[in-house]
Amino acid sequence: MSGIPPERTGSPAMIRLRSAEADDIGLLWDCLAIAAYEPSVASAMSVPLVAAHLDGWKRPGDFGVIAEIEGGAVGAAWARQFRPEEQPSYYVDELTPEMSIGVRETARGLGAGKALIDALITEARSAGLGLCLNVRDSNPAVRLYERAGFRRAPGSEVRNRAGGISFGMVLPRHPAS
Repeated sequence: MSGIPPERTGSPAMIRLRSAEADDIGLLWDCLAIAAYEPSVASAMSVPLVAAHLDGWKRPGDFGVIAEIEGGAVGAAWARQFRPEEQPSYYVDELTPEMSIGVRETARGLGAGKALIDALITEARSAGLGLCLNVRDSNPAVRLYERAGFRRAPGSEVRNRAGGISFGMVLPRHPAS
């Protein structure tokens, strides 16, 4: 149900982006399970630190983008402004919401992740916001985040639930000149 044909052609995929709405919650949970390396949505929902990224979606300040290819949703990126007392995995300040992103395996390498990140950055910057994220050091998407302008936050390394290392990355509110 990914919207991607089983075999890939040499032509680039036509990625359509749209705003994430309240009724996209099922897709967002699917993408959160992907992002959190959880085997299922039920598993993602059972981990409070993970579930916090979507519980109560779409609360004030939540915003996001859905990527579709050939009419099928293939990924999503969204941002949520946590409060320090919610004890998010990585917190910067009240003007830097945490970004989450998940792209279905069948759509990886087609540009959906970059398109989602670019759109989320545009939306955040238009609202005068930065973005932050928490990522495993083994995640190949780290390079994608760096190319988009995210920078590793020194001293943010923590042992993650899988026993590896995760760290925070920050995209400033204003691009460097």
